[in-house]
Amino acid sequence: MSPSIILVSNRLPITVKPDETGEFVVQQSTGGLVSGLTGLHEQAQSLWIGHLGIHDQPTPHLVQKLKDQRLVHVPIEEEAYQNYYNGYANGTLWPLFHNFLATMSISDQYWKAYQEVNQQFAEVVLSQAKKDCEVWVHDYQLILLPKLLREQRPDLKISYFHHIPFPSIEIFRTIPRRLELIEGFLGADYLGFHTFDYANHFIQAVQRITGSKTKVNEVYCKDRPIKVATHPLGVDFKMIDQRSSYLMEHNPIQRKPGITVLGIDRLDYTKGLPERLKSFREFLHMFPDQIGKVRLIQLCVPSRQDIDSYGEIRSEVEQLVGQINGEFGSPGYTPIEYLFRSLPFDQVIELYQSADVMLVTPLRDGLNLVCKEYIAARHDLDGCLILSEFAGAAAEMGEAIQVNPYDVKAVACAIEEAIRMPKDEKTRRMKALRKRVALYDNATWAQDFVAKWRQHHEESMFQSIPMDRPHQKALLSKIDSANRVFLFVDYDGTLTPIVSHPDLAIPGRNVQALLESLAAKVNTHVTIVTGRPKAFCERYLSIEGVNMVCEHGAFIKPSGTDEWHSPVLVPEEEVTHFRTDILNIFDRTVQLVPGSHVEKKETCIVWHYREAEQDFASQQAHELGATLQQSLAKTPFSVYHGKKSLEIRFAHSHKGYGVEYFLEQNLFDPESDVLVTIGDDVTDEDMHRVYLKDNVSIHIGKANAYSKYYLPGPRELQDLLRQIESTRSR
Repeated sequence: MSPSIILVSNRLPITVKPDETGEFVVQQSTGGLVSGLTGLHEQAQSLWIGHLGIHDQPTPHLVQKLKDQRLVHVPIEEEAYQNYYNGYANGTLWPLFHNFLATMSISDQYWKAYQEVNQQFAEVVLSQAKKDCEVWVHDYQLILLPKLLREQRPDLKISYFHHIPFPSIEIFRTIPRRLELIEGFLGADYLGFHTFDYANHFIQAVQRITGSKTKVNEVYCKDRPIKVATHPLGVDFKMIDQRSSYLMEHNPIQRKPGITVLGIDRLDYTKGLPERLKSFREFLHMFPDQIGKVRLIQLCVPSRQDIDSYGEIRSEVEQLVGQINGEFGSPGYTPIEYLFRSLPFDQVIELYQSADVMLVTPLRDGLNLVCKEYIAARHDLDGCLILSEFAGAAAEMGEAIQVNPYDVKAVACAIEEAIRMPKDEKTRRMKALRKRVALYDNATWAQDFVAKWRQHHEESMFQSIPMDRPHQKALLSKIDSANRVFLFVDYDGTLTPIVSHPDLAIPGRNVQALLESLAAKVNTHVTIVTGRPKAFCERYLSIEGVNMVCEHGAFIKPSGTDEWHSPVLVPEEEVTHFRTDILNIFDRTVQLVPGSHVEKKETCIVWHYREAEQDFASQQAHELGATLQQSLAKTPFSVYHGKKSLEIRFAHSHKGYGVEYFLEQNLFDPESDVLVTIGDDVTDEDMHRVYLKDNVSIHIGKANAYSKYYLPGPRELQDLLRQIESTRSR
């Protein structure tokens, strides 16, 4: 039986070790990724592809065990794996994505190994993937894999989840292979990140580096819409909660006297361990009455010990522990109990249960599951969480005491605040945190990701097909039998060809006459939906019987009326302030880019660069668009890339609103009426999304992922409109 889905990660979800007979013993691995995907792997009868962590040839007994668990090993030569994993993945990408540029190594040898190993993964996946198979790729070790799979098998449904942070463009652009990495991501159809910030940083990187069209949560690359979504990983709440309850009942914690502060981390320079220890030392300095009462238990789980920087951080941590214990320790009181080892999970839960304060203070972390495990383990609703604002989980943990881990005094004060917090306040916070962690656990994370991925595939699976004679005939037959026909048509590039300057795009009398004749037919509603300003529409597009929507849905005027109205309230003060600031920026850009010009409208401003030198102007548009997108992030305005133009407009106004308005006013019935939307650029896609299933959406130009059909140009569209006019005359 072929798998319904293939999971791909650097390591398989098992650990294998040889016993005294030379046979391999198999154990289930631990960690967030494994716990998140295990349920899906078991329920979906999936195949899981990854490396075993050994370089010896698997024995027949081990091969059979892998087969029984639907696991497929990717064999990799040891030196290549070391250069790929410790070299490029953890020596280059890990520090880059965590903003530690000083520790990032740049090596052609490591990059070559990274390429080769990703190719080896691709070959194994391709050998297992049936037609139209779903492939879910995981994490930074395999960024190139989606593109490699896409190039060989366009039929595959590919998603990728990034389990670590994605940095700002200023950080990401420093890496020499940035374009190859971004192209690797863009081989997927659906991309997942833990937080909105990471997703937004990725979209900005795509804008700057590739110039691809982007939206708030979507990238358009080579005629493919790629969804960029946020899915914060959870923990196995039920298991931890039940185990915690069992241990509390059958193995009550023997609490040591005093107050316990707990830290549990992999030994990694991103976890802020030296800063945490310095903060605890500062706490003892600032609050000497707590000396002898408060102790810190710091569990450090060994990690990547063969990388030099990890050995250095261990030495620094152990030196600080010795200094602090020497300075503040006394007979019967050791301020810091330092444990450098892995513990069985039951013992970890017992540590969680004994901790009055949980100290989770990474300098940068993709998410951090330790804080969620602590919440899940506090069945007693006691304890207090101190959390770094630079952990991805901080976005979900509003009830935690959030701190800047670099500010040792602030962290010291937070420890004191947590210790002195009233019990009812701790209970209130813990209840809220537990409710949230329980609601979005690891199983929900996996199920939600796959469901949204499949939904995106269904919505974008159609690639527009030519509106050729057979399809035109079918459309005309549908129109002929329809009760009413609703036509929504864009202007520039749709009804008329794109010209060098907007002021030259004056509609010919033949176009006006055609629309007027169409609108005169019984039960035929014609609406021009354009980005043009009201003044232009009133002067050139006031056609009898034709409705108008201008400035991308900001203003609407039904036929037979003289008044415009807006379905979306645009605050006048904000518009005035926005126009002044944006005009200043655009005026400077016009000086920088000869041949470009600015078009001013009531609710939006457009910078056109059709007549400018294209390579330079396009580069400026990408840079300017990304900068403005960031600065406008918390305003009601957004950036839109058009055909050789950059537009800033009110974010809650788009062409789809104009379509929805007239359909609602006329009580559109998809069972008996026909809806046709026609446009030529990204701003028209919002029209195509209205009544997606019933919408006869037509793109003017080449094939398009957001419309069902396409026509080559305005001339062919006018021919089709004449046929519709003739059909409605019968």
